[in-house]
Amino acid sequence: MERKHHRWKWTVYALIPTVIVILPLYFIAIAGFQSVAEIFHKPPHLFPPNPTLAYYRDAFLTLSLYLKNSVIIALGVLCVTLLVALPSAFALAKFHFTLKRPASLILAFTQVLPATAVIIPLFLIFNRIGLINNYLGVIFGISVFTIPFATIVLNAYIQAIPTGLMEAALIDGAGFLRIFLSIILPLASPAIATASILTLILAWGDFIFALSFLKERTLQPMSIGLYNFIGQYGVQWNKLLAGSMIFAVFPLIVALLAGKAIVAGLTAGAFKE
Repeated sequence: MERKHHRWKWTVYALIPTVIVILPLYFIAIAGFQSVAEIFHKPPHLFPPNPTLAYYRDAFLTLSLYLKNSVIIALGVLCVTLLVALPSAFALAKFHFTLKRPASLILAFTQVLPATAVIIPLFLIFNRIGLINNYLGVIFGISVFTIPFATIVLNAYIQAIPTGLMEAALIDGAGFLRIFLSIILPLASPAIATASILTLILAWGDFIFALSFLKERTLQPMSIGLYNFIGQYGVQWNKLLAGSMIFAVFPLIVALLAGKAIVAGLTAGAFKE
């Protein structure tokens, strides 16, 4: 009975944050099926009294161009991040060089650095080299933060790969590039998957870099496109909330389908058997 009591107690503890997260998402989701008057009805409707898909349809049609831009930016950030972070993590994990410790400290420092601290310097640099109003400007700007993050995640995992495998490959005549491609990458695939998923989510949700570097509406992602529903004379709350739900579908699906993979990639190599 005592064990059963403790089980119920921990179940309640687990449900509290779950409800706190799910309840706002539920009201955002059903708001897209209601008129503005129904959204502000008191007491609030637990279920849409007259549900309609019209607002979701209008929001999707309005945001379709921005959706394409979000996909381009997110995939671009993923490619740049992995191209830089993978060899960087390999070098930090398996090689000894003079600036190894300062490099690790700089990577850790970037994780507490606010994005606003680098916006102006990056804007001045990108403006000089013609990367304003360009996908590459936003991709490189977001990558300033995703590359250190992915490097830290990958470095922790690659350190756990036995160095003896590298030594054996070197004895057999393999070069460091061959070792990296044939040994490190396959063995580090759980961490690579984790870093890729988290990088995509971070890039998908970016707002400040897109707002600062993209002035052309045809290049802006969905995080900026949602402003279409905020006008001079009011806010189209039903379409705004419907659009917000469409915008959140990608990270929600990733969290639901890849949640276990993310945890496995972050914790793999943490314990020695």
